[in-house]
Amino acid sequence: MNKRTPLENFLFYFLILLLLFFVLAPYAWMVSSSFKTTLEIQGMTPTWIPQTLTLENYVRMNQTVPIVDYFMNSVIISLGTMIFSLLLAVLAAYGISRFNFPGRNIYILVLLATQMLPGVLFVIPYFMLFTWIRNTFGIQMTNTYHGMIFTYTSFSLPFAILMLRNYLDSVPRSIDEQALIDGCTRFMALFRIIIPLAKPGMAAIGIYSFIMAWNEILFATILTRGETRTISLGLLRYLTQNASRWGEMMAACIFATIPIIIIFTLVQKNLVKGLISGATKG
Repeated sequence: MNKRTPLENFLFYFLILLLLFFVLAPYAWMVSSSFKTTLEIQGMTPTWIPQTLTLENYVRMNQTVPIVDYFMNSVIISLGTMIFSLLLAVLAAYGISRFNFPGRNIYILVLLATQMLPGVLFVIPYFMLFTWIRNTFGIQMTNTYHGMIFTYTSFSLPFAILMLRNYLDSVPRSIDEQALIDGCTRFMALFRIIIPLAKPGMAAIGIYSFIMAWNEILFATILTRGETRTISLGLLRYLTQNASRWGEMMAACIFATIPIIIIFTLVQKNLVKGLISGATKG
């Protein structure tokens, strides 16, 4: 491998710093603004460092908008989506990876095709489906946690299955066969042998499902009301026709990023490994 020249080293690190600036600058501005007064935020001269440091925005963010309630709604819905996506994706991906059944390739093509359609196409069909379920079975689906978990799980599942299938393909089938010879059933081999080996792939699809449900706005706008509003919609309530509470909104944005940062920190190692393995196999 050729050694980089000083000029190449300079350009390499300059591009990295430039990329980091574009990625981190908006978040740094959000953190800075959350500690500024309203007068300073709306001033004509923007400043990176608060001139008057204040915690008032953090104190008032839940008084203006019940952001903590919205936060808990998002935690419940996102965790539910992540759990059901993992459970269903593991079973489906294992079946696709290990068995050659009629219609297998068509099923994979259908999963791929669902990733090419914009989500807005499904708004009316989902609303009509939920109305039909309520009228036929008496089960309320709109404005409920289980309705939102069902919706987001159905969106995250195709990509989760495909990604985990790629990861399971990298696990040698001889491991399954050895477990079967030792007396395991298929389910025992899956849950005792394969799943522990697939932790990086499961971490990747778990955090993908969680973030997808955490950030989604369109379906939350139509399928939820006050009791089950998510934090993405709650952040928009700081902007009204009469006032824009930017400071409280920035404080609430910091509050909303806490779960994502914690989850990324906990699963970072497995996440990177799972994404690389899932992306490099066809």
